[in-house]
Amino acid sequence: MITLLEVLSPVNKLVINRINGKFLDDRLLLGIKNKMITGEQWFRNPENWYGITAFANPFKTPYSELRILFENEDELKPLLNNTLKIFYGIGIAETETLIVRWDLENNKYAEVIGIDAIDTFVNNFVQILRNLKQNYPKGKILFRGINDIFENLNKNDLLFSRSKFENATHVCFGNTVGNFEQQKEIFNIFQKNMNKGDFLLLGIQLNKFPKKILSEYANNVLFEKLILNSIKFDGELYWKYNENDNRVEAWFGDILAFQSKKYDLKKLLEFVQSFNLYSLKTFEHQEFAVVLLRKEKE
Repeated sequence: MITLLEVLSPVNKLVINRINGKFLDDRLLLGIKNKMITGEQWFRNPENWYGITAFANPFKTPYSELRILFENEDELKPLLNNTLKIFYGIGIAETETLIVRWDLENNKYAEVIGIDAIDTFVNNFVQILRNLKQNYPKGKILFRGINDIFENLNKNDLLFSRSKFENATHVCFGNTVGNFEQQKEIFNIFQKNMNKGDFLLLGIQLNKFPKKILSEYANNVLFEKLILNSIKFDGELYWKYNENDNRVEAWFGDILAFQSKKYDLKKLLEFVQSFNLYSLKTFEHQEFAVVLLRKEKE
């Protein structure tokens, strides 16, 4: 069972480090052998990701998702209030920070678990929350960081003592769900970690403008650098849009070096029902959407 500690506690008490560079190197070698690189590898040079999200992210996460959240705050805040927030994949954490701020505004209190395969993102999230707390001096943030891949998680990791809340909101932004080649894999992870009545809040990119989306990836030298530097390949990527799977792909020879699925919203909402997840709210802006689901039964 995880005890949530106040966010001002020492970082080494707040963050559980379960993986390291050797683990990720071994995963990379396995990916090369299997001709498919898994998503955690693309972010192993975090400074490149910070640069891309500031200026040239094809998904435009800090802008599109934040806009949706700001515009629909009055609908979302009451639904998500009084729940533990569990963030799958933290990155630069702008959207995550906004949701924690909602809790501090409503209750002067937040409970947060942040999960990422890159320890830099987890550690920086701690500092972001500390900065946020300065704006709410009477507020309290209980936090636990987990430096691990999603596949290693189990429900016991997300059990917590000292909690005031009965349910959790599981949050996965930045089209991170699209990084999984097998969609059943990521939604099985959510399902097994969620309890009845828990929420799942997703940020996704829709498949409305495939040619435009592909161009934003293929003509982005910073994004290509992010991939090649992280997986230690020296050469050029070949970009394509896989129409059968609605997926942007980057190939290095016969190795699928990068993939990002884009979604038909109606089909996604039908698909997730097989995992006992049902749609409560959907919000769209251009080719982006934020979807709120709830687990109805075990």
